[in-house]
Amino acid sequence: MKSIGYMSWVVPGLLLGLSSAQAADLSAQDEWMIKAEIKHLVDTYAMARDNLDAVAYANTFTENGTLIIGGQPYTGRDVLQARVEGANQESVGMHMMSTSDITVIDENNATGIHYATVYGAIPGDDHPEGDPIEVAGFVAQGKYFDKYERTDEGWRISERRFERIYLQSQ
Repeated sequence: MKSIGYMSWVVPGLLLGLSSAQAADLSAQDEWMIKAEIKHLVDTYAMARDNLDAVAYANTFTENGTLIIGGQPYTGRDVLQARVEGANQESVGMHMMSTSDITVIDENNATGIHYATVYGAIPGDDHPEGDPIEVAGFVAQGKYFDKYERTDEGWRISERRFERIYLQSQ
């Protein structure tokens, strides 16, 4: 039994060492460039979602990329695009993306964790364009857990899972 317990620590350590060795093959400049490109991708995701740009939103994902929200998976660009197109076109929302931690696995794969606070307008609030929008608080606050792949189109999200951390008190 002790050997099984020992192996449960050795195997993950070896795999982690291998992925670190692959990332070590990249120059510091290459790694920083990858991280900058992925950070830009995350910002593009938020801006496209907030502006209800369904095509740009879907294109932040790989062809078969998956978004998991509340345990519900949405897979494929067509499904992701339809999700935004089906949103209330009068709704107003803003993703405040903040703390990020991106890990480059190799030249074509990376993972990331990003903190997000999402705000939305008070339901039924009629706000003239250009006027400040009243909010009762945040809609969601949590973390995105991501997997990225470099494609012919550049870096794209292959999987994005949102975990709500804080709930607004009632």
